[in-house]
Amino acid sequence: MKRRWGRVALMGCLAAFLAPAPALSLPTSPTPPEQTSARSPASEFNWQGSLKLLRGDPVAALADLDRAVELDPTYAPAYVNRSYVYNQLRQPQKALADAERAIQLDPGIPEAYFSRGVAHLQLGEREAAMAAFRQALALFSQSGNFADQAILQQLLRQLGVE
Repeated sequence: MKRRWGRVALMGCLAAFLAPAPALSLPTSPTPPEQTSARSPASEFNWQGSLKLLRGDPVAALADLDRAVELDPTYAPAYVNRSYVYNQLRQPQKALADAERAIQLDPGIPEAYFSRGVAHLQLGEREAAMAAFRQALALFSQSGNFADQAILQQLLRQLGVE
């Protein structure tokens, strides 16, 4: 279930970059993250921020994601999601900084590399973007995440790379 939300966020981030006014569609019945008795407050704010981003409210999402990072500065998923928000808000420097921080904390999150690539594209840094997208593609491939792998391959084809 976690990957389904990652895919929706990935497509939403891509749509936010490629289209002037993206229309995001949510799954019909959102499923909360795995139920654990020790879920952290940072993960709760990250979850709420992710939902707000997917519903098309990046400003409200940003407030929740800021809180998640404040509560746990080592929680990489919050940096990834906040990077998506900054990309959507056309603030690529901030998006890039958060993607880099997420990668520093957990280099195995392919969505962080994807968001890094989108930020580089917004900054006009095509080669750096392609390198980041290739890293994301490799990680999606390693994880068996074929849906996101296919999305990224299509993006690279559209950009004239693969």
